[in-house]
Amino acid sequence: MPECGRAAVVTAWGVDLELREFPVLAPEPGGLLVRVERAAICGSDVHAWDGALASTFDIDLPIVLGHETVGRVVAIGAGAELDAVGRPLAIGDRVIWAHAACGRCYECTVMRTPTLCPNREIGFLRSAEQPPHFHGGFAEYAHVPAGSRRLRVPDDVKSEWAAAASCALRTVIDAVERLGTVDYRHSVAIQGAGPLGLFSTAVLGLHAPRRIIVIGGPPERLAVAREWGADVTIDVAEAPTPEERLAIVRDETGGRGADVVCEMSGARSAFAEGLTMAAPSGRYLICGTLAGAEHPVQAGLITRRNLTVIGSLGAEIDAYHKALELLRLHRDRYDWDRLIGGSYALEDATTALRNMQSFAETKAILVP
Repeated sequence: MPECGRAAVVTAWGVDLELREFPVLAPEPGGLLVRVERAAICGSDVHAWDGALASTFDIDLPIVLGHETVGRVVAIGAGAELDAVGRPLAIGDRVIWAHAACGRCYECTVMRTPTLCPNREIGFLRSAEQPPHFHGGFAEYAHVPAGSRRLRVPDDVKSEWAAAASCALRTVIDAVERLGTVDYRHSVAIQGAGPLGLFSTAVLGLHAPRRIIVIGGPPERLAVAREWGADVTIDVAEAPTPEERLAIVRDETGGRGADVVCEMSGARSAFAEGLTMAAPSGRYLICGTLAGAEHPVQAGLITRRNLTVIGSLGAEIDAYHKALELLRLHRDRYDWDRLIGGSYALEDATTALRNMQSFAETKAILVP
């Protein structure tokens, strides 16, 4: 067991992360200690760093960001010898893990929606001053809590892919399942060309819809969208107004609008704009918007067009497993490396965050 390890710590909103050293503690019963191999940076990490999540979540600084993490097992707590699907774990195995739900509340037991557990332990929002300190992936080590279900990463799935998939792809997989049937009859419009939008393009492409339209930017991301199944891409820089984008969507869908609209961008005005793009009796899936300022919408469109609006927050361990399988089974169809950006040392975590914030990176990777 190592005695101590380093972490890149958020000490104030939007300022450079600070490298700090914390003692490395043995895992609790049911928990794991891992050495972080790869930590992908999520948009939620950026929003936690710049303070945008502070109005939605109770965050007690300092915190160690990072929830898209692959780690190699260093120590196994009593009773943690198996992963969530019953496979044995050994020292040196690579694992990913979910946020820990309590398993004892109405949402966990009756509604079976652990993502809505009011007692859910979201590690990267927990104070680093609280033992065992390494709650997030922007560090040399991480603790996998006893209540957090975990999965061994298959040998033929790269750590970078698994890290990127452990938030965006598992969220998309669960959301598409909630969406229901999508097939050759349906046109799909995806708002956003970040990790959520690109993974949505790939997953929905496997359903072979009539048409996939991806709206976003910059051009490099839209190129990936086309490679992964988009029939049409709309660059928001070339069509800068909602009216221009709506006109293109309607033109590409025979004037009806999209049967399925997926909000995957988190942009402040995306929801209001997406409503206008939906065809009569269409479905609108909301995944990207988690926080931010209010924005007026035409609520009457929902009624007049008989729309179904579906909100989807995160996913549980089953979606993590499906995400790993999708990466493995379709690695020849999709070049997953196209999503992965630059690799950054722990000392350069602030640079990585700023590059994500400015859209210079689609998915930056920390290599502690």
